[in-house]
Amino acid sequence: MDRNQFIKQCGFACLGVIGVSAIAQSCSPSRQLNVSIDDNKLIVPLSAFENKKKLADQSYRPYIIVRNEQLNYPLVVYRNNENDYTALLLRCSHQYNELNVNGELLTCPAHGSEFDTKGNVVNGPASEKLRSFSITKDNQHLYIQLA
Repeated sequence: MDRNQFIKQCGFACLGVIGVSAIAQSCSPSRQLNVSIDDNKLIVPLSAFENKKKLADQSYRPYIIVRNEQLNYPLVVYRNNENDYTALLLRCSHQYNELNVNGELLTCPAHGSEFDTKGNVVNGPASEKLRSFSITKDNQHLYIQLA
């Protein structure tokens, strides 16, 4: 194989990996939302957890990611059940890098720390759990207390 063929094959392989990655992410059960802050609370509509693709039966996303321009890091909000939610700051407790959400595992791309859906350290080098937030709920919204 000459150099040009090698470069072409590597280029096509890279494009294939990127394409598969994009498709896999589009099938992800997560949703990202920009939400408002009122009285030091993030306001998240409960409807954001509804999976509208399935019409036959009601299904829900296991988590959503919420952002606001006033926050330095996004939050992940896990729906444990109809009345139990967990909100975690997506900031690694090791060196403050933004975490990636991989289903029930939060991972730090910098040093490999891993956290569970309650913010507990699963794998170091981080040694402190993630910052969590108090949540209240009414019939239509979650209210995540920031302070």
